[in-house]
Amino acid sequence: MSRVLQIAASPWTRLVLVTILVLSLQTTLFAELRPFGTSIQIVGIFVGAIGVMHGLQSGALAGLACGLMYDFVLATPLGLGALVLGVVGVTAAALLLPFRESTWWMRAGAVALAAGIGEVVWPLMSAVVGLDGWLTPRLFVSAASSLVGGLVLAWPLLPVAAWTLREAQGSN
Repeated sequence: MSRVLQIAASPWTRLVLVTILVLSLQTTLFAELRPFGTSIQIVGIFVGAIGVMHGLQSGALAGLACGLMYDFVLATPLGLGALVLGVVGVTAAALLLPFRESTWWMRAGAVALAAGIGEVVWPLMSAVVGLDGWLTPRLFVSAASSLVGGLVLAWPLLPVAAWTLREAQGSN
């Protein structure tokens, strides 16, 4: 029983549960809210927030896990979302590496920039695996939309990302 409770209290279990919630928001609410005809990628913003709050390794692993869960929802090749969201998590964390201490606005900017970069990387990787029709001029509108959406949605997602992978205090 103790082992089951340890697994249930694990930060990675919280990541899976929070990702299910974020994916449900992505596929319902954010599929309908389409500024400039594009969808804001809240999953990418969430992964970027994890990368900013927990570093390169956690950003990469969370991106791979969230991306794999996103791949199960999408009709794209399995692993494409995992690769792209892994890049988003690492990029968000890497943007803050030159700074000793990051401010709240630097973290939000890194999340937004990483989400915008993810919107450019996704069609590029889709073209690499042979999916046609992804590289269009609307790509930049989509990237700008996710960048602005990232600036707005980073504020509520940064504390959620910090809580999601936080280790339990005094668990002996």
